[in-house]
Amino acid sequence: MDSVPQTPDPQTRNAVTARITAHVTAGWPRLGEPLIRHRGQYCYVAALLPGHREPAPILRLRYQGSADTWTIGIYKASTGQYTESELPGSFGSVTGTPEQGIDETFILYAGPRTGN
Repeated sequence: MDSVPQTPDPQTRNAVTARITAHVTAGWPRLGEPLIRHRGQYCYVAALLPGHREPAPILRLRYQGSADTWTIGIYKASTGQYTESELPGSFGSVTGTPEQGIDETFILYAGPRTGN
């Protein structure tokens, strides 16, 4: 039995970065391009929210072996940490595509989608 790779390969990281950038700039164009960084099995997404001088952390995705399957973690400003267990229950599963992670977390920090 093959085990799940612990970290995404460079092609997966590049593809996911492009997907996240496209999804955020299409749905929340007023925020501009998100700041995306990869570290180990994680992909961190921040954006320049209205009224902020620096990009604010919003989302952390944890790789699950596929470019389409990540565990979704939201940044909690109250604790300064990411959590995968405290998304509102109405959002459903804590795993999904990068786009689902963006949709489930950006609405809480940046409001509803305003673009396509």
